[in-house]
Amino acid sequence: MAQEPRATAAKTTARITDLRTLRAIAHPVRLRLYEVLATGGPATASKLSAYVPGAPGSLSYHLRQLAEHGYIEEAPELGKDGRERWWRAIPGGVRWSNADFEGQPAGREALASAQQVLVARQLERLHAWQAAGAEQWGPDWAGAAVATDTVLHLSLDELREFAADLHAVMNKWGEASRAATQGARRGDDTDREQVFVFTHAFPFDDRPGPSRGNPA
Repeated sequence: MAQEPRATAAKTTARITDLRTLRAIAHPVRLRLYEVLATGGPATASKLSAYVPGAPGSLSYHLRQLAEHGYIEEAPELGKDGRERWWRAIPGGVRWSNADFEGQPAGREALASAQQVLVARQLERLHAWQAAGAEQWGPDWAGAAVATDTVLHLSLDELREFAADLHAVMNKWGEASRAATQGARRGDDTDREQVFVFTHAFPFDDRPGPSRGNPA
């Protein structure tokens, strides 16, 4: 992996609004490649193979697909010769709205596939932490980690407000994280690690009788 030698142009990934782009990112290898580039900095397919299972040739194909759909871009200034092909992530992440795919015949299937890939990756990270996180990171980090859940009784508007509050908190700490990352690249003294955060909030019904979402 390599440190960014300069700031990239002011661009971010676009919100996904078409099925072709959604299918392109809904692939475990491509999602993992984007994650590694986004958190670890620019790299070649060969360097990425140390973090993402697969032969460099296969990873190169997936990297080209990510570039075609606006998730990464080439970083030619990092190559020492014409044979090295370096890639960098375009910030912004992977995001879409289900509403953009309503009415498309294959929309529901594509959304389900993409959501399964994302949830599988989230659970993979959680299982890795549960299996060896405390031993790997030590008692201080283990004590600072958060695991919580609750059941709330909310109206539709209250759930929307709750979601907005969560977004505000995530944005606040996202800005702080980005500022700290830039400081670390300038050589500031820091004691930071990557911290994975994911939340889900959705209606459910485990009461006896017909379910609202699945009426008898």
